Amino acid sequence: MAANYTAFVWWVVPLWSMGCIVLFFAWLWNRGRAKILRAISVALGLIAAVPLVPGVAARLPKDPPVQVIYRFDDHRWLELKGWDCEGALWYVDSKLGIRSEASPQFYRIVFYRYVHPSTRYIAIPLEDFSGILMSRDGGRTFENDAHVFVPDWGHYDGQFPMPQDVKQFVVVDDRGYIEMKNGRVIQSSLPIGEAWGRTYLDYPVKGEEHSISDYDSPEFRDLKSKAPEVTNYKGWDHMRCDPKVGIVPKRNSLAGIPGIIYSLEAYTIGAPVYFGSRLLQVRKRSNPTVE
Repeated sequence: MAANYTAFVWWVVPLWSMGCIVLFFAWLWNRGRAKILRAISVALGLIAAVPLVPGVAARLPKDPPVQVIYRFDDHRWLELKGWDCEGALWYVDSKLGIRSEASPQFYRIVFYRYVHPSTRYIAIPLEDFSGILMSRDGGRTFENDAHVFVPDWGHYDGQFPMPQDVKQFVVVDDRGYIEMKNGRVIQSSLPIGEAWGRTYLDYPVKGEEHSISDYDSPEFRDLKSKAPEVTNYKGWDHMRCDPKVGIVPKRNSLAGIPGIIYSLEAYTIGAPVYFGSRLLQVRKRSNPTVE
């Protein structure tokens, strides 16, 4: 109830000011007063409407903002189109003229270290590692997501990587490496065969039994115990996003000039009317004969 009353008052003060000025303008017009007075009254009316601008702007339809959230180099980057750092994700290669949709909606950035010098195999992790967005033709097309496969037995007991436990995600030489803070390394296959890049497996623990057939395939015969080091990388090492990009002022935003004008209106017009009405109510209660 209090919130509704506050919103009502916020709209009434500038509207009341405009109404008073319009009546004053009409009075000047009917009496043929000087044009300068009419112009002044019109200007005052427009100024009185300034505090309403944030509220009107908040209701106007607006296209979601677009911002670059990651750069691989000077001509390849990721664009996010959406509000509050969530939305559709696009891969762009300006040199080759590529602009591909990697995710149609709901993509959110990751905050751990992300280094991606690879140009043919593009791997973009989802926030919760429910999948990894993947392209095997340099970003021209994005196929079905790659998946992290962890067995329900053994050293890790089916535990998928949690974002807060990830040290870095490195994509180099057309392979992806998820390096955990505890030393665990989950990686994709060699860039050979039809299954290339579609599955991520743990580096096998010495002496631990397993029955994952993929370990015996040619694609996984070169598993590494740690992620390769990348030197002279020209891209970003983290994703970036400003959640305030494209956000319009809230309906009750009174910062800057609108706030100053609103305060003047409230104290010069709104306050006298408000306290005058309160005084009249008190007088009526104390003296019912007062009209």
